[in-house]
Amino acid sequence: MNMKTLIAAALAAFALPAMALEVTLPAETAAYRPSDLPGYRLVQQNCMTCHSAQYVETQPQTSPRAYWDATVKKMKKPFGAPLRDEDMPAIVDYLVKTYGAERGSATPVAATPAAAAPAAAAPAANGAARTADALLGANQCSACHAVDKKVVGPAFHDVAAKYAGNADATGKLMQSIRSGGSGKWGQVPMPAFPQLDDEDLKTLATWVLSR
Repeated sequence: MNMKTLIAAALAAFALPAMALEVTLPAETAAYRPSDLPGYRLVQQNCMTCHSAQYVETQPQTSPRAYWDATVKKMKKPFGAPLRDEDMPAIVDYLVKTYGAERGSATPVAATPAAAAPAAAAPAANGAARTADALLGANQCSACHAVDKKVVGPAFHDVAAKYAGNADATGKLMQSIRSGGSGKWGQVPMPAFPQLDDEDLKTLATWVLSR
C-alpha cells in the first residue's frame, strides 16, 4: 500500500460519523433501611433525589457520628442539597444509627407501609384542615418541585396537564403521592408519604391539579 492510499484510508476513517451510544439505566431498586427514627423520612425525601441508597451502604460501618455529620454538611455545602438546617441532626442520627458506628442503638421497623411510616405531623389546632401551603412546607415538596419548571421532579403545572381530562384525576394523584414510585417522570424515585391521611392527600392533589 503506497503513501497516498494510506493517507486516503486514514482520512476516510476520521470522516466516519461518530456512533451515538445510548445507555438505559435500570430502575432504582435500592432503598434506605426502614426505621422509626425521624431521620428516615427526611432521608427518603431529600437524599434519593441526588443519589442511590447504595451510597450509604458503601460507607465504613465504623464511621462515627462526626463522619456522618460532616458528610451531610458536605451534601448541603458545596454540593447544594436542599437540606434544612433544623433537619440535618435527625438525618445524621438516622445514618449513624442505621449504617455507622452506633448501629443497634435504634430498633428498625418492618418494611411495610404502615410500619415504615413516620409519625404523622401534629394536626392543626381545633382539628382544622391544613392548607395546601402548610402541607407543601411540612413535607418539603419544594425541594423537588416548582409550579412552572422542572426541578428534580416535574413541575406541578406539568402534572396537572398530564391528569387533565381524567375523571379520577384526584384519586389517582392521591394514590401516587401516598405510594411514591419511579418511572412515571424519569428514573429519580419519588418517596412515599404514607403518613398523610386522605384529607391531606386530597388537599394536595386538588391544589396540584389546579396549577
